Amino acid sequence: MTTTILIGPADRRARAVASYLLADAAALRRRLRDRGVDVQLVSAFDPGVVGSDTDADLRPDVVLDVPVRSRDQRADGIASAGLLARELAAVAADGVVHAVGWRATAVAVTARAETGVPVVAHADQLPSWPGDDRADGTVMARLGWAALGAADKVVVESTWARDVAVRRGVVPDRLHVVGPALTRLPAEAATAPAADEPLVLSVGDPGDVGSLRPVAEAVLHHPGARLVVAGGAGLDPAAVAAVKERLRELPVVRRLGTRCRVAPEPAASLCRRADLVVDVSSTPGRGLGVLAAMFEARPLVAAAVGGADELVVDRVTGLLVEPRDRVHTRDAVADLLADPFRLEAYGLAGRDRAQAVFDPEQLTDALVAVHERAAGRSERDADEVETVDVRDVDGASSSVVPA
Repeated sequence: MTTTILIGPADRRARAVASYLLADAAALRRRLRDRGVDVQLVSAFDPGVVGSDTDADLRPDVVLDVPVRSRDQRADGIASAGLLARELAAVAADGVVHAVGWRATAVAVTARAETGVPVVAHADQLPSWPGDDRADGTVMARLGWAALGAADKVVVESTWARDVAVRRGVVPDRLHVVGPALTRLPAEAATAPAADEPLVLSVGDPGDVGSLRPVAEAVLHHPGARLVVAGGAGLDPAAVAAVKERLRELPVVRRLGTRCRVAPEPAASLCRRADLVVDVSSTPGRGLGVLAAMFEARPLVAAAVGGADELVVDRVTGLLVEPRDRVHTRDAVADLLADPFRLEAYGLAGRDRAQAVFDPEQLTDALVAVHERAAGRSERDADEVETVDVRDVDGASSSVVPA
């Protein structure tokens, strides 16, 4: 029995998203192989197109060959779904398909109609969420929720995401809260930050510039403090430049001058050099930057949205603030920068919590348990089909119950 991990489709413009998907899928392949599972990684897009082929560990085993190479996300998500599903059915005729992302889930559940192979959907990013006026109710959001609702099992990272999925019609019994079990987590020991110039690292959505205003205000009034905005993996120079331009629209950022910069590196690597990590975006994120900070013993200021309150314990591992609460956010950052003892205490408590609750091996165990349940169902379905075939050939009574 072969397990297939599917990623895609992704349009050429979505480079950062495609890079995250590829990293998540490669990490899932590694963890399942470590448990003795026969795994192949299948990509519904060419990694070279999105600039993610630099790391050999991220290269897929199979790239589905479809003629659609549109620059339009909607076209790749809808027009090519049938073609991709047909190609997937040819390479994943048995076992279990783990679909990373809801677009991949749409392809996998379409292929399931031909193969009958169970689909485990990894919804680390939801198609839409309450209050998302830009995406909520669009064609792509409806497609995404329909795909997740059709999957045999759905893995999410927080109870908040589970509750949103239930409200969107996903059957509760199919949902499993595993935590951020896909992406690699920092394994290095925590390193001491510089003591003279405090560094505040933002790991939230780099496009949510408005949420950074109170953070920049607190940094501006703390002598020597600097602000670094993590762009995330896969952010190309053009995207970094766009974020910089939007930041410069804020007068407080212009006053910071060289004390504020945008870094294209992943948040996990930047956390090791930070004194304080903030994620005050008003939109729910993946939570991986927050989790990386906890493993690196860094204190946190986070907006209580999208499951962040499940990671951060208020006044124990950091401070929780209301989204878009400018005064509360500015005061929280300023208070922590002025209190090195609380910075250290929150950081150490966060690392203890991360190691106890979000240990990669424990999360992997939970993820493998979901895989084994899906694989067990596949084997039972195969036995049922085989039993029925034998009964028909032998002319046995129809009262015989399949195994």
